[in-house]
Amino acid sequence: MDYSQITQADVDGFRANLNMVPQQTESIYLPHIDSDLAYSAEGKLFNFDNIGQSDPKDVDTVVPDSPEGLLEMTRRVGFLKGFHDGKFIESVQKVHQLQDPTDKVMASMRAGKFRKLDAKVRDSFFAPARIGEHGEEVLNFPAAEKIVPVASRKFLHAAEVPSLPSSGPLPLTLGKIRTARGIIRKTKILQLLQGGRIKLSVREDDISQLLTTIPATSKDYAIAERIQDGELTHAWGIDFIMDEDVHLKAGTTDTFILPMFVDKAIQLKSREIHDATIKERADKSNRPWAYYETQAGACRGWDEAVAGIEVKDL
Repeated sequence: MDYSQITQADVDGFRANLNMVPQQTESIYLPHIDSDLAYSAEGKLFNFDNIGQSDPKDVDTVVPDSPEGLLEMTRRVGFLKGFHDGKFIESVQKVHQLQDPTDKVMASMRAGKFRKLDAKVRDSFFAPARIGEHGEEVLNFPAAEKIVPVASRKFLHAAEVPSLPSSGPLPLTLGKIRTARGIIRKTKILQLLQGGRIKLSVREDDISQLLTTIPATSKDYAIAERIQDGELTHAWGIDFIMDEDVHLKAGTTDTFILPMFVDKAIQLKSREIHDATIKERADKSNRPWAYYETQAGACRGWDEAVAGIEVKDL
Protein backbone atom coordinates (compact mmCIF):
# COMPACT_ATOMS: atom_id res chain seq x y z
CA MET A 1 0.00 0.00 0.00
CA ASP A 2 1.27 3.45 -0.91
CA TYR A 3 1.20 5.50 2.30
CA SER A 4 2.90 8.46 0.61
CA GLN A 5 -0.56 9.74 -0.34
CA ILE A 6 -0.97 11.36 3.09
CA THR A 7 -1.19 15.05 2.22
CA GLN A 8 -1.05 18.39 3.98
CA ALA A 9 -4.76 18.73 3.19
CA ASP A 10 -5.40 15.64 5.33
CA VAL A 11 -3.51 17.18 8.24
CA ASP A 12 -5.17 20.58 7.84
CA GLY A 13 -8.62 19.00 7.70
CA PHE A 14 -7.89 16.88 10.77
CA ARG A 15 -6.75 19.94 12.72
CA ALA A 16 -9.68 22.08 11.57
CA ASN A 17 -12.20 19.43 12.59
CA LEU A 18 -10.65 19.14 16.05
CA ASN A 19 -10.99 22.92 16.45
CA MET A 20 -14.64 23.00 15.43
CA VAL A 21 -17.13 24.47 17.89
CA PRO A 22 -18.76 21.49 19.60
CA GLN A 23 -22.25 20.37 18.75
CA GLN A 24 -24.68 20.39 21.67
CA THR A 25 -24.41 16.61 22.06
CA GLU A 26 -20.58 16.60 22.06
CA SER A 27 -20.05 18.46 25.33
CA ILE A 28 -22.03 18.42 28.56
CA TYR A 29 -20.72 21.63 30.09
CA LEU A 30 -19.44 23.98 27.38
CA PRO A 31 -22.95 25.34 26.59
CA HIS A 32 -23.41 26.09 30.31
CA ILE A 33 -20.25 27.98 31.32
CA ASP A 34 -18.00 30.84 30.21
CA SER A 35 -15.62 29.21 27.75
CA ASP A 36 -12.89 30.33 25.36
CA LEU A 37 -11.78 27.57 22.99
CA ALA A 38 -9.22 29.72 21.20
CA TYR A 39 -7.27 31.15 24.14
CA SER A 40 -4.02 32.60 22.82
CA ALA A 41 -2.30 34.47 25.68
CA GLU A 42 1.18 33.23 26.51
CA GLY A 43 2.02 31.13 29.53
CA LYS A 44 0.36 28.33 31.44
CA LEU A 45 -1.78 30.54 33.70
CA PHE A 46 -4.91 32.57 33.06
CA ASN A 47 -6.59 35.13 35.28
CA PHE A 48 -10.19 35.16 36.46
CA ASP A 49 -10.62 38.62 38.03
CA ASN A 50 -13.56 39.20 40.35
CA ILE A 51 -14.74 42.79 40.70
CA GLY A 52 -16.69 43.62 43.86
CA GLN A 53 -19.85 45.68 44.17
CA SER A 54 -19.92 49.49 44.26
CA ASP A 55 -22.04 50.98 47.07
CA PRO A 56 -23.08 54.65 46.56
CA LYS A 57 -23.21 56.99 49.58
CA ASP A 58 -25.97 59.41 50.57
CA VAL A 59 -25.44 63.13 49.92
CA ASP A 60 -26.05 64.65 53.37
CA THR A 61 -24.55 68.14 52.96
CA VAL A 62 -24.65 71.00 50.48
CA VAL A 63 -20.96 70.50 49.66
CA PRO A 64 -20.28 66.81 50.27
CA ASP A 65 -16.88 65.20 50.16
CA SER A 66 -16.17 63.41 46.93
CA PRO A 67 -16.53 59.62 47.29
CA GLU A 68 -13.26 57.76 47.03
CA GLY A 69 -11.88 54.28 47.02
CA LEU A 70 -11.20 51.44 44.64
CA LEU A 71 -13.44 48.59 43.71
CA GLU A 72 -12.52 45.42 45.55
CA MET A 73 -10.88 42.93 43.22
CA THR A 74 -9.83 39.34 43.77
CA ARG A 75 -7.73 37.49 41.23
CA ARG A 76 -8.12 33.78 40.87
CA VAL A 77 -5.76 31.86 38.65
CA GLY A 78 -6.44 28.93 36.37
CA PHE A 79 -3.77 26.54 35.12
CA LEU A 80 -3.50 25.26 31.56
CA LYS A 81 -2.44 21.63 31.42
CA GLY A 82 -1.51 19.70 28.32
CA PHE A 83 -3.31 16.64 27.02
CA HIS A 84 -2.98 14.64 23.83
CA ASP A 85 -4.46 11.79 21.82
CA GLY A 86 -3.27 9.59 18.99
CA LYS A 87 -4.90 6.82 16.97
CA PHE A 88 -3.73 4.50 14.21
CA ILE A 89 -5.69 4.76 10.96
CA GLU A 90 -6.11 1.50 9.08
CA SER A 91 -5.62 2.80 5.54
CA VAL A 92 -4.77 5.89 3.55
CA GLN A 93 -8.37 6.01 2.34
CA LYS A 94 -9.43 6.34 5.99
CA VAL A 95 -6.85 9.10 6.42
CA HIS A 96 -8.50 11.10 3.64
CA GLN A 97 -11.85 10.70 5.41
CA LEU A 98 -10.52 12.63 8.42
CA GLN A 99 -11.16 15.77 6.38
CA ASP A 100 -14.87 15.03 6.83
CA PRO A 101 -16.13 16.12 10.28
CA THR A 102 -18.85 13.44 10.17
CA ASP A 103 -16.35 10.59 9.69
CA LYS A 104 -16.68 8.15 12.60
CA VAL A 105 -12.99 8.15 13.51
CA MET A 106 -12.82 11.95 13.28
CA ALA A 107 -16.00 12.36 15.32
CA SER A 108 -14.71 9.96 17.97
CA MET A 109 -11.44 11.85 18.44
CA ARG A 110 -13.22 15.21 18.56
CA ALA A 111 -15.72 13.84 21.11
CA GLY A 112 -12.79 12.60 23.20
CA LYS A 113 -11.35 16.10 23.28
CA PHE A 114 -14.62 17.56 24.56
CA ARG A 115 -14.99 14.84 27.18
CA LYS A 116 -11.57 15.90 28.46
CA LEU A 117 -12.73 19.52 28.65
CA ASP A 118 -15.88 18.44 30.50
CA ALA A 119 -13.68 16.58 33.01
CA LYS A 120 -11.72 19.77 33.68
CA VAL A 121 -14.96 21.64 34.37
CA ARG A 122 -16.11 18.93 36.82
CA ASP A 123 -12.80 19.19 38.65
CA SER A 124 -13.20 22.95 39.05
CA PHE A 125 -16.49 22.86 40.99
CA PHE A 126 -15.11 21.84 44.38
CA ALA A 127 -11.31 21.76 43.95
CA PRO A 128 -9.09 24.23 45.84
CA ALA A 129 -8.87 27.58 44.06
CA ARG A 130 -5.64 29.47 43.44
CA ILE A 131 -5.45 33.18 44.17
CA GLY A 132 -2.77 35.84 43.82
CA GLU A 133 -0.79 37.13 40.87
CA HIS A 134 0.70 33.71 40.13
CA GLY A 135 -1.67 31.44 42.00
CA GLU A 136 0.68 31.19 44.96
CA GLU A 137 -2.13 30.98 47.56
CA VAL A 138 -4.51 28.05 47.94
CA LEU A 139 -8.14 28.60 48.92
CA ASN A 140 -10.08 25.45 49.80
CA PHE A 141 -13.74 25.16 48.91
CA PRO A 142 -15.87 25.75 52.05
CA ALA A 143 -17.62 22.40 51.81
CA ALA A 144 -19.09 22.48 55.32
CA GLU A 145 -21.09 25.59 54.45
CA LYS A 146 -21.82 24.91 50.80
CA ILE A 147 -22.63 21.21 50.44
CA VAL A 148 -26.03 19.83 51.47
CA PRO A 149 -25.40 16.66 53.54
CA VAL A 150 -26.60 13.31 52.27
CA ALA A 151 -29.02 12.92 55.22
CA SER A 152 -30.47 16.45 54.96
CA ARG A 153 -34.22 16.67 55.53
CA LYS A 154 -34.38 20.45 55.39
CA PHE A 155 -37.30 21.90 53.41
CA LEU A 156 -38.85 18.51 52.72
CA HIS A 157 -42.45 18.92 51.64
CA ALA A 158 -44.94 17.25 53.97
CA ALA A 159 -46.01 14.97 51.12
CA GLU A 160 -42.42 13.77 50.63
CA VAL A 161 -41.82 12.68 54.22
CA PRO A 162 -43.95 9.48 54.25
CA SER A 163 -42.16 8.08 51.19
CA LEU A 164 -38.66 8.49 52.66
CA PRO A 165 -36.74 6.65 55.40
CA SER A 166 -37.09 8.36 58.77
CA SER A 167 -33.29 8.70 59.11
CA GLY A 168 -30.04 8.07 57.28
CA PRO A 169 -28.88 8.90 53.74
CA LEU A 170 -31.34 10.13 51.13
CA PRO A 171 -31.35 10.39 47.34
CA LEU A 172 -32.10 13.65 45.55
CA THR A 173 -35.16 15.36 47.00
CA LEU A 174 -36.95 18.62 46.36
CA GLY A 175 -35.87 19.67 49.83
CA LYS A 176 -32.20 19.24 48.93
CA ILE A 177 -32.68 21.16 45.68
CA ARG A 178 -34.35 24.04 47.54
CA THR A 179 -31.63 24.04 50.19
CA ALA A 180 -28.76 24.23 47.68
CA ARG A 181 -30.57 26.86 45.64
CA GLY A 182 -31.01 28.93 48.80
CA ILE A 183 -27.30 28.65 49.62
CA ILE A 184 -26.47 30.32 46.31
CA ARG A 185 -29.28 32.88 46.29
CA LYS A 186 -28.61 34.13 49.82
CA THR A 187 -25.09 35.19 48.84
CA LYS A 188 -26.58 37.70 46.35
CA ILE A 189 -24.08 36.46 43.76
CA LEU A 190 -26.80 36.70 41.10
CA GLN A 191 -26.87 40.47 41.61
CA LEU A 192 -23.18 40.62 40.82
CA LEU A 193 -23.32 38.15 37.93
CA GLN A 194 -26.16 39.83 36.08
CA GLY A 195 -27.91 37.43 33.74
CA GLY A 196 -26.37 34.40 35.41
CA ARG A 197 -28.40 31.20 35.61
CA ILE A 198 -28.30 28.49 38.26
CA LYS A 199 -27.46 25.03 36.91
CA LEU A 200 -27.66 21.59 38.54
CA SER A 201 -25.93 18.47 37.23
CA VAL A 202 -27.83 15.24 37.83
CA ARG A 203 -27.67 11.59 36.82
CA GLU A 204 -30.55 9.68 35.32
CA ASP A 205 -30.84 7.76 38.60
CA ASP A 206 -31.18 11.01 40.53
CA ILE A 207 -34.26 12.06 38.59
CA SER A 208 -35.71 8.55 38.79
CA GLN A 209 -35.31 8.51 42.57
CA LEU A 210 -36.58 12.06 42.86
CA LEU A 211 -39.79 10.78 41.30
CA THR A 212 -40.11 8.11 43.99
CA THR A 213 -40.07 10.80 46.71
CA ILE A 214 -42.84 12.92 45.17
CA PRO A 215 -46.51 11.87 45.35
CA ALA A 216 -47.86 11.13 41.87
CA THR A 217 -50.72 13.57 42.47
CA SER A 218 -48.35 16.51 42.99
CA LYS A 219 -47.68 18.99 40.20
CA ASP A 220 -43.97 18.59 41.01
CA TYR A 221 -44.22 14.92 40.00
CA ALA A 222 -45.30 15.91 36.50
CA ILE A 223 -42.40 18.39 36.31
CA ALA A 224 -39.83 15.78 37.37
CA GLU A 225 -41.32 13.32 34.89
CA ARG A 226 -40.88 15.81 32.05
CA ILE A 227 -37.26 16.38 33.10
CA GLN A 228 -36.65 12.62 33.01
CA ASP A 229 -38.26 12.35 29.57
CA GLY A 230 -36.05 15.15 28.21
CA GLU A 231 -39.03 17.44 27.58
CA LEU A 232 -38.01 20.00 30.22
CA THR A 233 -34.62 21.38 31.23
CA HIS A 234 -35.69 24.26 33.52
CA ALA A 235 -37.73 23.90 36.70
CA TRP A 236 -37.83 25.30 40.24
CA GLY A 237 -35.55 28.19 39.16
CA ILE A 238 -32.79 25.83 37.94
CA ASP A 239 -31.45 24.54 34.61
CA PHE A 240 -30.88 20.78 34.74
CA ILE A 241 -27.82 19.20 33.10
CA MET A 242 -27.66 15.44 32.62
CA ASP A 243 -24.21 14.15 33.59
CA GLU A 244 -23.55 10.50 34.40
CA ASP A 245 -19.98 11.26 35.50
CA VAL A 246 -20.54 13.52 38.51
CA HIS A 247 -17.91 12.91 41.18
CA LEU A 248 -18.16 10.57 44.12
CA LYS A 249 -17.72 12.06 47.56
CA ALA A 250 -14.12 11.50 48.66
CA GLY A 251 -13.70 8.32 50.66
CA THR A 252 -17.01 6.81 49.55
CA THR A 253 -18.13 4.41 46.83
CA ASP A 254 -21.85 5.14 46.81
CA THR A 255 -22.35 8.83 47.66
CA PHE A 256 -22.24 11.37 44.85
CA ILE A 257 -21.96 15.17 44.99
CA LEU A 258 -24.17 16.94 42.47
CA PRO A 259 -22.78 20.38 41.58
CA MET A 260 -25.10 23.38 41.54
CA PHE A 261 -23.50 26.50 40.10
CA VAL A 262 -24.02 29.84 38.39
CA ASP A 263 -22.94 29.55 34.78
CA LYS A 264 -20.90 32.78 34.71
CA ALA A 265 -18.83 31.68 37.72
CA ILE A 266 -17.05 28.85 35.89
CA GLN A 267 -14.48 29.66 33.24
CA LEU A 268 -12.69 27.31 30.86
CA LYS A 269 -9.79 28.21 28.60
CA SER A 270 -8.55 25.93 25.83
CA ARG A 271 -5.89 26.43 23.19
CA GLU A 272 -6.65 25.99 19.53
CA ILE A 273 -4.94 22.86 18.32
CA HIS A 274 -1.85 23.69 16.27
CA ASP A 275 0.24 20.62 17.09
CA ALA A 276 -1.58 18.06 14.94
CA THR A 277 -0.06 15.60 12.52
CA ILE A 278 -0.73 12.46 10.50
CA LYS A 279 2.35 10.45 9.70
CA GLU A 280 3.70 6.97 9.20
CA ARG A 281 4.89 5.18 12.31
CA ALA A 282 7.97 3.10 11.53
CA ASP A 283 7.53 1.14 14.77
CA LYS A 284 4.07 0.01 13.59
CA SER A 285 4.79 -1.21 10.06
CA ASN A 286 4.49 2.33 8.71
CA ARG A 287 0.78 2.51 9.47
CA PRO A 288 -0.61 6.07 9.50
CA TRP A 289 -1.04 7.64 12.91
CA ALA A 290 -3.16 10.74 13.68
CA TYR A 291 -2.00 12.73 16.70
CA TYR A 292 -2.75 16.04 18.41
CA GLU A 293 -1.72 17.87 21.57
CA THR A 294 -3.21 20.92 23.25
CA GLN A 295 -3.77 22.63 26.63
CA ALA A 296 -6.84 23.53 28.68
CA GLY A 297 -7.87 24.49 32.20
CA ALA A 298 -10.96 25.49 34.18
CA CYS A 299 -11.38 27.80 37.17
CA ARG A 300 -14.12 28.57 39.71
CA GLY A 301 -14.36 32.34 40.03
CA TRP A 302 -16.61 32.62 43.10
CA ASP A 303 -17.23 30.13 45.90
CA GLU A 304 -20.52 31.94 46.53
CA ALA A 305 -21.77 30.77 43.12
CA VAL A 306 -21.32 27.04 43.78
CA ALA A 307 -23.10 24.57 46.07
CA GLY A 308 -23.28 20.80 46.20
CA ILE A 309 -25.88 18.16 46.98
CA GLU A 310 -24.84 14.82 48.42
CA VAL A 311 -27.01 11.93 47.23
CA LYS A 312 -27.02 8.21 47.86
CA ASP A 313 -29.03 5.72 45.83
CA LEU A 314 -31.68 3.89 47.83
